[in-house]
Amino acid sequence: MTRDDDLIRKLMLILEQANSYVNDNLVVEGYTRDQIAYHLGLVVRAGYAEGPQPRYSSSGSDPTIPLAVVVNRLSPAGHDFIAALRDDTVWARVKERLAKVGGSTSLEVIAQVGASVTKQMLGLA
Repeated sequence: MTRDDDLIRKLMLILEQANSYVNDNLVVEGYTRDQIAYHLGLVVRAGYAEGPQPRYSSSGSDPTIPLAVVVNRLSPAGHDFIAALRDDTVWARVKERLAKVGGSTSLEVIAQVGASVTKQMLGLA
């Protein structure tokens, strides 16, 4: 499955507001359970959220889709990530910049671009 950065951002915004754990049964309009599970798994594995490591199947179903994902809370890095990308204007500018270099990069670089855009908007860069 291809990583969907828009979905990651949506999930991070949801996780930031959650007052309880979030799991792969979460409903996000326009996305399937498999897409949500896959991306929640990425968020946990990247260290942006805390929770048990996602469980994957070794047979039968798609081995890239977690069988179960539970997220307890954002990690400090996850809070930093979403702080840099919360604003819709910043997110649009980040996506414009990424499109110029092929549209795909690491989550860490996406957060750095978001911080850079924010600094520019504040006149700090």
